[in-house]
Amino acid sequence: MHTKLAPDTISYDDFKTYRTVYDLEKKKLPDKLEGLSELRYTDIPEVVAQRKKDGEAFLEKTEVQSLVEWKLKFGTYRPSLAKLVASNAVEEVRKTTSTAFSLMSDDPNPSKAISTLSKLKGIGPATASLLLSCYDPVTIPFFSDELFRWLHWQTDVEGNTKKRKSKGIEDDGNANRKISYTAKEYASIFEKTTVLRNRLSEESGETITAVDIEKAAYKISKSAQEEKSTGALSNDPGEAVETKALCPPSPKRRKTKTPEPSEPKMASTKCLQRGPRGSPTYDELGYELDYDYIANHTGRRPRAVPTKRGQEKLEQSQRGDERKAEIMGRPADMNVPEGAAWDDRVANDLGKAFHEVGMEEYEEWAKKGFKIKKGEFDDPSEEEKERLFKLQKGCALRKGSKHR
Repeated sequence: MHTKLAPDTISYDDFKTYRTVYDLEKKKLPDKLEGLSELRYTDIPEVVAQRKKDGEAFLEKTEVQSLVEWKLKFGTYRPSLAKLVASNAVEEVRKTTSTAFSLMSDDPNPSKAISTLSKLKGIGPATASLLLSCYDPVTIPFFSDELFRWLHWQTDVEGNTKKRKSKGIEDDGNANRKISYTAKEYASIFEKTTVLRNRLSEESGETITAVDIEKAAYKISKSAQEEKSTGALSNDPGEAVETKALCPPSPKRRKTKTPEPSEPKMASTKCLQRGPRGSPTYDELGYELDYDYIANHTGRRPRAVPTKRGQEKLEQSQRGDERKAEIMGRPADMNVPEGAAWDDRVANDLGKAFHEVGMEEYEEWAKKGFKIKKGEFDDPSEEEKERLFKLQKGCALRKGSKHR
């Protein structure tokens, strides 16, 4: 990354370019990811703002879960985080977020509010900052990896200047720098964001928000990593990054973020190409693929399965189908679309993804007292059959899948 794009020296024009590119690329996301982004940047902040006008700002548990899902999709994937967050009681989430937001109205420094939110299970400083950002998008930055590494490209948390190379693309935006996600690191992010926000606002005559800085930092960091990996040096590294960010690649090099619906193998191939440490790969519905599973189960000759073992697995599967039918009050010899419809119903009622539903979820669904209505799955429309087909297609390749 060239010094002209460093936080201390970036111009408003360059900053605006990267912020704009982020918004343009967001519109090209798969529907599920685009929907999560709308919740994070528009819907939830607007709801919280209205509650603030009505007298009490807070977040519902479902809103916190949506924000965490967005964070996991676009940041570091931590499978246990969503479950921890889901274990919080509804009233506890509402009360804790209300208390934290009240603290923000008394003190613009978010440290006390961060500590309060961190009392919720699964909520650390990074996720807490995301919740606070929905309360105050103007001054409160979200603790993203990209923002932290960009803001600390030239200095560490203590403010000590770091040495950098003098020519070419000087580094990859601190892509490999370890982050501990501590309150101390967030305090540094908040301070540096405030300084940058004030400088750019003064230069442009506009109100630059913490969310604006978050978006620009994401694109600058990603562009720096891409330039580093391709070794695409130029006489003006900053200009090279801009050009790559703004101009689409030539048709011969064009890479789509998701595969065409009729070609599910493209996603698994891309996942293998990126490797175990590469950026996440998503299918057409926006679900992240499981590299380890794909690497071990595709592109190779199936192993011979002993007859006895194969028979045992078949019988186990049949017993599972029979138990599912018993729970649903339906005949065991259901057709495939109806079986998928069951999984979809259980997933929706339990707040899980389609591919995360297995026998354990069916038992939980029954234990919680859910029941289907008479004729609920009779005569599904062609559109519904197509939707269920898409949910099933390639679901075994997704992270956390129980359809294997």
